[in-house]
Amino acid sequence: MDIAARKMELVDWLLRIDDESKIKKIIALKSVLDKEVVAHTISGYPVDKEEYINMIKEADERIASGKYTTIEDLEKEIENW
Repeated sequence: MDIAARKMELVDWLLRIDDESKIKKIIALKSVLDKEVVAHTISGYPVDKEEYINMIKEADERIASGKYTTIEDLEKEIENW
């Protein structure tokens, strides 16, 4: 089956979907596919360049405000597990 036929099959399938939750999932997938993925979260969620930059900025802000855990604090916490 060539790509044009596969696209028509997909369009036909999309036109028959009447479940709003499925439509929302497809739109979410489309937005992911339309963006260039530059990284993934530890849970596997794809992250585009804009999201990645925002994540870095937020991390920098937390560090600048002192909201982070040092390795020493983490090692002390682990001892109590």
